[in-house]
Amino acid sequence: LLLAVSALHPPLAATVQRRCRRRAVYLAESAGAKKLTLIRHGQSEWNLANRFTGWVDVDLTTRGIQEAREAARALKADGTEYDLVLTSCLRRAVRTSCLLLSGAGRPAVPMVKDARLNEQHAGALTGRNKRSLAKEHGHEQVMRWRRGFAVPPPPISTKAPLQSAICRDERYRRRPCAGGASGGPSQDVVVPRGETFRDCLERVSEVWSDTVEPALRDGKNVLVVSHGNALRALIKLVDGVSDEDAYHLDMPTACPLVYEALPSSGPSGVRFGDAHGTWGTSSVLRHGRFLYDEGRVQQAQEMMRSQVLRDIAVSTISSTGSSGIATCDAWSEEGVSSVRVSVGDGESFNVRTMGKPERQP
Repeated sequence: LLLAVSALHPPLAATVQRRCRRRAVYLAESAGAKKLTLIRHGQSEWNLANRFTGWVDVDLTTRGIQEAREAARALKADGTEYDLVLTSCLRRAVRTSCLLLSGAGRPAVPMVKDARLNEQHAGALTGRNKRSLAKEHGHEQVMRWRRGFAVPPPPISTKAPLQSAICRDERYRRRPCAGGASGGPSQDVVVPRGETFRDCLERVSEVWSDTVEPALRDGKNVLVVSHGNALRALIKLVDGVSDEDAYHLDMPTACPLVYEALPSSGPSGVRFGDAHGTWGTSSVLRHGRFLYDEGRVQQAQEMMRSQVLRDIAVSTISSTGSSGIATCDAWSEEGVSSVRVSVGDGESFNVRTMGKPERQP
């Protein structure tokens, strides 16, 4: 057919040949593509309370567990077999990781806990309700704290109970093991008194350089389960987002985002495929694909940003079983109870139930 086209219309034949070559190169590269999947932890107790959380080690809510299980089903349907899981040292991310691996039928995948993947430290904003802060300081200032690149929160006192508890936490201390090996971090982790997004990006960049990128180059599929701002930092690196445009990046809870890492002759050894859309309503290109409906993701992103204007909690799943999101009034301390939740293999743990009835956004 190509010979016939060449005889009748040489320019068209040349165009077809170029497209065929490009397609062949794409298919060859895609065959060697590896997956980098990013997932924010399921809804936490302080997500439900619409509070700045940072390094405070709050747990998942019952809704957060449900979110993680639905994300696990999406991962299983996507079919990727992961070789490595990276997560933070905080239980909401660690438990989400365990639920994801169990639900996806991959419980034996190695998991690395790294404090550099902890959430951005919120300083003196830690534990404060976002809507209450907006009433005090204005919603624009609160959004600068939430999404600004180099806007520091007020520093927290080292004597503050929350900060003092974090600083004493054994998981941030080097623990020697038999034979001189380390059972924890290679050195003591310096707990910050507050961080800008730039600070968070700096430590996440180290994880990218020494762990994520080498694993992708070695042909491994990598799953990163972390926190909103830590993942925004990783996305900034992968999508090549400018400091200013990082403002538009939002990761809803337990919403899988999959990037295809293709071999590259460049310095990094990997590159990412064509754009699958943009971030929110901006023009910032997103090269990863969400495993959930784009409209559902965008709706969750919009509701997250509105939390400075409305005291609400947001979930990426609905109890009705629909594929939409749900919101409810943010939790306050009235009517706290707990429930025993099974996570499979005979294990269970207590989870506080704190939410108001959900409503559709």
